[in-house]
Amino acid sequence: METSVNTELVSKGDVLALIFEMFPWVRQFEQASLNDYAKAAFSINPLQSACPARNQAMLLLRSWAGRIAQRRGHSAGAVSKFEREIEAAPVLQTGPHLHLLLEPDAFYTHLFSLMGLRAHGRTCYISYACSTVKFVERGRKGPAWLQVDGDAVNLFGLSRSKMIPYSILGRNRRYSFQLQNVDRPGPDSEATSRLREILPTDEFRSAAEAIKAANLCLWEHYFDSQIDLLQLDDSDVGDLVADHLSDRQSWLRVRLIEDKGFAMRLLLCIDELTDTAWRGWLKNSTHFFWGCVEGRLFPLWLDGGLLRSHGAEDIRVEFSPDSLVEALETGRIVPNLLLMFIMTSILPGVRVLGGSRHTIYYPLMRWAFCEALRSSDHDAELLYALSNDERPGIWGHRVISSPQEPFSLLNGPSLGGIPTLLDQFGQMSIADASGPLSSFTQDPLWAKLMAAYSSGMASGSCPHWAFS
Repeated sequence: METSVNTELVSKGDVLALIFEMFPWVRQFEQASLNDYAKAAFSINPLQSACPARNQAMLLLRSWAGRIAQRRGHSAGAVSKFEREIEAAPVLQTGPHLHLLLEPDAFYTHLFSLMGLRAHGRTCYISYACSTVKFVERGRKGPAWLQVDGDAVNLFGLSRSKMIPYSILGRNRRYSFQLQNVDRPGPDSEATSRLREILPTDEFRSAAEAIKAANLCLWEHYFDSQIDLLQLDDSDVGDLVADHLSDRQSWLRVRLIEDKGFAMRLLLCIDELTDTAWRGWLKNSTHFFWGCVEGRLFPLWLDGGLLRSHGAEDIRVEFSPDSLVEALETGRIVPNLLLMFIMTSILPGVRVLGGSRHTIYYPLMRWAFCEALRSSDHDAELLYALSNDERPGIWGHRVISSPQEPFSLLNGPSLGGIPTLLDQFGQMSIADASGPLSSFTQDPLWAKLMAAYSSGMASGSCPHWAFS
């Protein structure tokens, strides 16, 4: 097993103090129970907007959520509930990457979400998980790995050469769950055998599709069969982008794609962050889309009327609705994180929950978007709607952290499963439930931000924080 090394750059206490300073509304939960914080994270008023662009975006989001739910095999009743709840209670969990629900970062975050959903008596859970990530993130961690009884299990039985270069959304081969124990080769352990019985036996066109299908099985088996799960990833978001581009009334089509000036202004606003205390948090790593060839992702750059690659891959896509839709449908391009948040949150007015870096880069995305909007009278209503959003981004990933392996917790003797865990963590304070907060304390960007706040170079009153 891997041993953890303490490479703390800032203390947990300092991180929590900065979170309370940057997001003052969270301070009321410093001594409260985690149940109270989870309830607040999912407490939101339904969309009421006079902005046509926002209402159109919500209509498209609602229809898209229902269509994806139907594709996943949900009943007609569940499909209708997903459509109603995303509009009536517009909250989206976006923290974990696309892992099995039993992977610790994912498991404890979904536990937090379930805590908030139950507090409001909701029956649908919609979660986006980034799939433009590789099979291996570091060591034996990533979507291709799971710890089972302390052993490293290779989910898809792939060699490192077939994992390292590829993102899990790639459709470059067929994928099925192999569950190879690399620490103890041989017959399945009792725990692995139990997991194998739950996971689907089908072959899938991508690892992402396999994980989404497996998570439905795991949710129904372990989490809450009374709450329906809809897990979305970047491939699904590509369908939503195509919906917008195919609709002549869509703000995305009219203002971002057909008006190249706005697209360039947005990119320039992001570039301006390089000379501020927020340097490094939000960058133009690729312009709105990634290029994708056989599961390998690479950046694309907007050059005049073309999206083009600068490397060995020679991809050129006209920056027009029809060409982009065709490239999305064939899998040649994938929406990047900025475009994903514009589609699922900024335009329709959906609150997004995220992790340590999301708490900073998402407000910066909103700032850049609003700065670009200011240059045109056409977008005054949308800008006004954005300025009135209530807590549009909230820390809701890794709020619960535990060294205990989830699969063992759920299958051990004398354990009460999810209800017991909800009671156990729900009674804790944020400080006690969140563990070492290593995703904050070991992050150089958080250390630099701490220094910037201490020196007065950054503060909650910075213009960049106006739309947080």
